[in-house]
Amino acid sequence: MAAPVKKPKPKGNIFYEILIVLLTIILILSIWYPKKVWEKLDRDQMLCRDRMHRVYDAEVLFNYKYSTYTDTLDSVMKYVKTDDVFKKDTVMAALRDTFYIKLYRDYLRDYADMPTKKAEDSAFNVVTDTTDTAKYKIIYAMLDSITHCPTVMRPYKITVVDTSAAKGIIIQCPIDSTDIAKKNSDFLFHFLGGATLHNHG
Repeated sequence: MAAPVKKPKPKGNIFYEILIVLLTIILILSIWYPKKVWEKLDRDQMLCRDRMHRVYDAEVLFNYKYSTYTDTLDSVMKYVKTDDVFKKDTVMAALRDTFYIKLYRDYLRDYADMPTKKAEDSAFNVVTDTTDTAKYKIIYAMLDSITHCPTVMRPYKITVVDTSAAKGIIIQCPIDSTDIAKKNSDFLFHFLGGATLHNHG
């Protein structure tokens, strides 16, 4: 008995199958990619503002010690690296960054329920354990990272106000009009992702 002859698939059917696959991929990307872009945009803004707040806290500590503010971030960070309370707070704040969550999840499992005393005690255990060199390097990396905007990786702009009427400090995000114009003309970010970059404040 002769084997049945397999009929060739019509070329039109193959074309439509490829078209369906391509349209499916485009549909998935049109949903997934903008979501990914917006999530990063929101995360960067949150981190940037959180870091500016940490820099402000560092300046307050510096002012408490020296009775003056400074527009030199290196001087501020050099001082606060000696303060265990500031380091503990920085470790807890840095957990907003998923990179640090992975590194410290074994130490700070209660972050989701913060503020809790157990979580704060855990953070103190992290920063006061000077025997673990690798851990201390990570903490210093956290401290160094708070001086920079996560989007453009440039240091924050510090302006010291010191007059007879008022004393204070202004901390600004370094994103400028050039950064905004460049990013908002990026096809993947602005046109495909539907996102728009702004200064974080």
